[in-house]
Amino acid sequence: MEKTWKPIAGGVLAIVAGSTNLLVGLGMLLAFPAAMPFRFAFMAVGALGALFLGTGTVALIGGISAVNRKRWGLSLAGGICAILSPAALLGILSTVFIALSKDEMQTSVPSSPEPAMELAPPQATTQEPTDPGFGCHPDFSEPSEAERNA
Repeated sequence: MEKTWKPIAGGVLAIVAGSTNLLVGLGMLLAFPAAMPFRFAFMAVGALGALFLGTGTVALIGGISAVNRKRWGLSLAGGICAILSPAALLGILSTVFIALSKDEMQTSVPSSPEPAMELAPPQATTQEPTDPGFGCHPDFSEPSEAERNA
């Protein structure tokens, strides 16, 4: 599979749009106290600030994931969240580029290159244990204690 420029371009566009979202969200939350005398403006500024911060964070993380060509779903979610920024054209282009580059990305995170520790199989002992309760070797040829007492 050939590596193209699409995931990198989509990731960079998502990062730029996500950064714009974060800046706008921070600006709105800094203006939050100024809107306090106005009840409806207070709620709108707070809700929009939180929305821009959330979508900006997802767009930034998704853009980084797209540049690394990993986690296609997260990258696409970042591109979609980038559409909700003031720079919506960047978000649209980002989403298109990331959607077109699905074949180039890893869909899951690869496992660590270190081999997992494996437990050694239990080894049979040649000695008989001295403790009679050491192993559980039921003998079903004789009746159990409950059967004898019945």
